Amino acid sequence: MPAYCFRLCTPDHHPHPTEQRELPDLRPALIAGHGLARKLLRHRGARAPLHGSLDIEDERNQPVARILLADLARQLS
Repeated sequence: MPAYCFRLCTPDHHPHPTEQRELPDLRPALIAGHGLARKLLRHRGARAPLHGSLDIEDERNQPVARILLADLARQLS
């Protein structure tokens, strides 16, 4: 099963912990990524909005998808 890495990227370039999961293909990786991004946004709460993206990378550390946090925050509001 392929491994996908979920990497939070913010404008301040502060290093954030990554999460890696083994998932069958890109679709479950996107679903997991959206879940992680929603969790990040809920954790932020009413504090300053979180800018940046949650990047999904394959086993070779190549980007395969990007979830823009500001767009997701607008969808959730």
